[in-house]
Amino acid sequence: MPYRRCAVMRGSAAVLVFAFVIVASCGGTGATTTTTGGAGATAAAASGTAATGVPASGGPSFAQVLSSAKATEYKVTYKLTTTVGADTISGEQSWFFKPPRARFDFSSTAGGQSSSLSLYALPDGTYMCFGGAGQTASCIGMTGLDTALQQNPAALYQEALLQHPDQYSGVLVETRQIAGQQASCYDVKSTAASAGLTDGRFCYSSQGIPLLQRFAVQGATWSMEATNLSSTVPDSDFTLPSKPTILGKP
Repeated sequence: MPYRRCAVMRGSAAVLVFAFVIVASCGGTGATTTTTGGAGATAAAASGTAATGVPASGGPSFAQVLSSAKATEYKVTYKLTTTVGADTISGEQSWFFKPPRARFDFSSTAGGQSSSLSLYALPDGTYMCFGGAGQTASCIGMTGLDTALQQNPAALYQEALLQHPDQYSGVLVETRQIAGQQASCYDVKSTAASAGLTDGRFCYSSQGIPLLQRFAVQGATWSMEATNLSSTVPDSDFTLPSKPTILGKP
């Protein structure tokens, strides 16, 4: 992750409360490396099967789901649980998609302090906006969406699946109800050494809306499940809350 972004983040301590910071620090390499699913993936698979008891059959292929996802409009709110050793951290994310625009919101509360951060991927650039309760939001320009998402593997991997579907394979393993939607769930593995994500469980609606992710990354396990879904997103949701500062410019 570029050092300039780390400096800005350190200047706003509230932002560092987010659960996703634990898997990509400012001292990292700028590229997220996953481990194999191992016990985490096995537990996820067992949990999914036990929850439904329905054998997977007749659903769309993984390639079809990703193709649909590129053109689908939606807003989804997720419950996020990250486990590192004996520690479990919970948070919430909301994703907004209205191609070609996207937005990722993260919120968390720790020690009685609430924090929020939003990443906007817009036709004119990528922006990070952050703040907290009682604070005026500040926005900065980023060099690209991949760089901006390095601290959030869930969103980073979803973007990777959409942009490089040829680097992943998915096997349909179950169907289940998530956030009132019929979800097709796939065991996903990378087919390229540079893909980043090794394996995990990913569930999607028939329109390609991501409803669940479970995977392991850098000694942590991530579980993110949809709790609320809307199929329409107003244009106002992609308006920056403040004029952005462009790094490197006066």
